[in-house]
Amino acid sequence: MYQISVWIHILMAAIWVGGLIYTAAVAVPFAVSHEAEERQRILRGLGRRFRRIAWVAMAVLIITGLGNLLLRYSPIRISQLFNGEAFDPNKVDGFIAVWLPWKLMLVVVMIVLMLYHDITSIQAAKRHEGSRESAPGRRSGTMAAALATLLAIAIVYVSVRMVRG
Repeated sequence: MYQISVWIHILMAAIWVGGLIYTAAVAVPFAVSHEAEERQRILRGLGRRFRRIAWVAMAVLIITGLGNLLLRYSPIRISQLFNGEAFDPNKVDGFIAVWLPWKLMLVVVMIVLMLYHDITSIQAAKRHEGSRESAPGRRSGTMAAALATLLAIAIVYVSVRMVRG
């Protein structure tokens, strides 16, 4: 069961991080080469389609992440997360104690940034006088998404450190 949970976790991380990197490295540069209205139509269409996939992936990542901690060969109990023992090298594996707090913190910040991006994007589309598809984005939301992408890459690194040292 543990291996299946880890496999699903890695698959969902690939979907989440891969989608963010694809958007930053391919979709945005492609869209920028178009006129403003067409650029927004491209980005909003791709964003709307990816948003559903991304948030489902994130929900599965949270569930499988907790499952991975509980099903490990040296498992961590849920109570240890709440009472702080999961972060004490004398109570759990040293790498977990050091890297789990970093991973959790980065994940929370990344989720907040992506929520901010999605909420500001949806609000901008609703306020736009013309077609919602061509509504301009908010610069702060764009910056939040870019920072969240960098954090997602950092989370992958921290995840590897957590399990492999």
